[in-house]
Amino acid sequence: MSNIKSSESKVSQILVTKRISTTAIMVGVGLVLSYLNPFAYITIFGAKINPFAHVVNAIMGVLVGPIYALVTATIIAALRFSLAIGTIHAFHGGMSGAIVVGIFAYYLWKRTPKYVDLAALSEPIGTIFIGGTIAQLITPTGGIGAIFTWWGLFAASCIPGCVIGFVILLALRKADISREDFFEE
Repeated sequence: MSNIKSSESKVSQILVTKRISTTAIMVGVGLVLSYLNPFAYITIFGAKINPFAHVVNAIMGVLVGPIYALVTATIIAALRFSLAIGTIHAFHGGMSGAIVVGIFAYYLWKRTPKYVDLAALSEPIGTIFIGGTIAQLITPTGGIGAIFTWWGLFAASCIPGCVIGFVILLALRKADISREDFFEE
């Protein structure tokens, strides 16, 4: 019985190590892609368009789940903010999108695992509607109709990003890299 528990513990440690390593790598990727982003240095109503952050959110939410996706989005937002290539809106935009993708991925994986990659396309629900609404609360730009401005800005960033993330997930699946590598023993 002791050998079985020891073996299960080692497998669990390996999976956690994979998730942490992937998180660290994707933080680096997200930060580098932020510098390559042609929109990174243009501020519109206090927001900077960065589709690459949403690529990372889509991939991380599907592959490693909501907690590690949230950690990745938070670290990238903090680094972008501190290096002046992101604004305060990077926090609630990225974090809400990452969590929504992770939750959708969890439920799709439990019900229909072959469609788990589609969870990447749920990122706009979190980023646009939750993140955009928080942006309006933090920096109101006008009346109640102004929320559509924020939703539009967040959509311009996250829709292309989550589509690119979905395509990358399909390519990773062809390369035999999927969510199962991070969760199944």
